[in-house]
Amino acid sequence: MDIDSQMMKTASGEDFNMEVSEIQASVVNEVNELGETALFTAAKKGHLDVVKELLKYSNKETVTKKNKSRLDPLHIAASQGHHDAAIVMLLDKFGNTAPHVATRKKRAEVIIERYSRTDLPDIEKSSDSQWR
Repeated sequence: MDIDSQMMKTASGEDFNMEVSEIQASVVNEVNELGETALFTAAKKGHLDVVKELLKYSNKETVTKKNKSRLDPLHIAASQGHHDAAIVMLLDKFGNTAPHVATRKKRAEVIIERYSRTDLPDIEKSSDSQWR
């Protein structure tokens, strides 16, 4: 039997696509010795296109995972001054931020809680903020 016949017998188009997706997710979610994924590296270096591509295959755990320094990719991008990469990680697949979603769902208490807490950094008022 030739290789083409073997490949055609082993996986249908749907099965093949599923296997490819699993491999992509596996590679994207792989962690190095620092506890970081590829998303950390892209965020740290400000590679916006790479961040966007990795987010397509990342799960919630990958995006919110903290490294050994207890930072996640969003905080890494922000701390390095890569604002576009940080903002992309704040948006959902529809381009909404958490406050947008909370407002649309009439969950004003989420917004009120965020801005009434004193234990969270106040990005808007911080004198050393790079977010202005």
